[in-house]
Amino acid sequence: MTLVNRAKLVGALLFAVTMLCGVSAFGQTADLAGEYAGITQEDAMERAGGPPLGDYMGIPLSDAGRLRAESNDEAIWGLPEFSCRPHPQPYNWRSQGSVQIRKEIDPVSRELRAYHIQFTRSLDWIIYMDGRPHPDEYAAHTWSGFATGRMVGNVLEVTVTHMKEGYTKRNGVMFSDNAKATEFIYRRGDLLSIVTVLTDPYYLTEPFVVSTNFRYSPNAQLEFFPCTVIDEGLHDRQVPHFLPGANPYLLEFTGPNGIPPEAAKGGAETMYPEYRLKIKK
Repeated sequence: MTLVNRAKLVGALLFAVTMLCGVSAFGQTADLAGEYAGITQEDAMERAGGPPLGDYMGIPLSDAGRLRAESNDEAIWGLPEFSCRPHPQPYNWRSQGSVQIRKEIDPVSRELRAYHIQFTRSLDWIIYMDGRPHPDEYAAHTWSGFATGRMVGNVLEVTVTHMKEGYTKRNGVMFSDNAKATEFIYRRGDLLSIVTVLTDPYYLTEPFVVSTNFRYSPNAQLEFFPCTVIDEGLHDRQVPHFLPGANPYLLEFTGPNGIPPEAAKGGAETMYPEYRLKIKK
């Protein structure tokens, strides 16, 4: 066997293995339903107090996105209307707490109509699996958005549109109401993995890709979220914010951590390893 033919054979075998790994046995789709516990060592900052103000490294922020982030005032979380506001999708995957996934099955055809996913601090997130189209651009935007899904082998591919403006990170990194998310949900053994690709024509210059994992926990139960509106008595009764260029706290974390302020501002180039060479100069 020649070297070329051997290479073709190896390529064909690798392709076959890839296809077999991505397709369910007996033509069935993967069962994602169940209770899942968060793996809390992952995304620790998001699952606790939130990342430092001014830390935007690795985020492909546009100038508008950076301006919006740097105008953020953490005191905004003290507003009464923020007390019980649900987390936006797709931030929910990285918030504190567990996840519950339920299937909606047609009682006659027994086909999968939709997935219902609930998080600790969220509304019922419905992923329609019946092939319906997304509404037009003037339809209502919600915290959860409008989601449709399809199975690609064992992977649930979800397209999310019509989301209200929300936060990608709790330190002021936002996405606009024109953002779109594509999520890939996959279970292998007792691990549930989610890869999110977020695009935004206003606040991002490139797709922002994040991933997270949960562990199957059949004896768990999604906890009740006892939300009570609290008025922390902000003295001026205004929405907390900083005017552009007036936020005095953006560099508090860069100095003690030895991070160049330019790198902390984020941008697409900070996502790639080559950026380290630029910083060294």
